[in-house]
Amino acid sequence: MKLYCVVLILSILHLLTGDTQEDYWPVHTACDSDKIQVRYRSCDPIQDVGFSFSSCSDIETQPYLKASILLRQSIDELYVYVDLLKNKSFVIYHNEPICVRNFPRFSFCGKRRGEMVTIQTSLPGLRVPLKGEYNFKVRVINQNDFQIACVYVMATFR
Repeated sequence: MKLYCVVLILSILHLLTGDTQEDYWPVHTACDSDKIQVRYRSCDPIQDVGFSFSSCSDIETQPYLKASILLRQSIDELYVYVDLLKNKSFVIYHNEPICVRNFPRFSFCGKRRGEMVTIQTSLPGLRVPLKGEYNFKVRVINQNDFQIACVYVMATFR
C-alpha cells in the first residue's frame, strides 16, 4: 500500500511539473546558415530520430534529404500527418497515405519489424523567398495506429 501511495504521489508531481518524455530528447541542428536554420527534436517517447540535408546552401535550389529509422513495427500501411504553424499561428494540417496494402508507392512499404528504413530523396527547392519561423509536427502511423516516427521541425528563414 505504501508503494502504491509513493507511485501515485510521484506521478501527480510529474504531471504538475509539465515534464513529458519529449522534453528529454535533444534538439538537433540539421542546417544553420545566414539564410536558414533548421532544428528538430523527436516527439516519440521511445525513439529519437535523425535526418540531414546535403547542405544549407542547397535549400533554395534542390536540397537532398536523408533519414533513417529502425522499425519497431511492420508497415503494411503507412500514413503521414503534418501540422504546420507559421510564427506560432496554425496554418495547415495535412494527412496522406504513404503505403497502402497492395499499392506500395515507396521501397520501404512492406518492411518488417527490426528492419532499417533509409529514405534518401531530393526535395523541391524553395521558389518563394520565405521569412519567419515555421514549425512542423510530422507523425507517421502504421495500419495498427502504432506511431512509427514523430518529429518536431523548427525552421527559421532569415
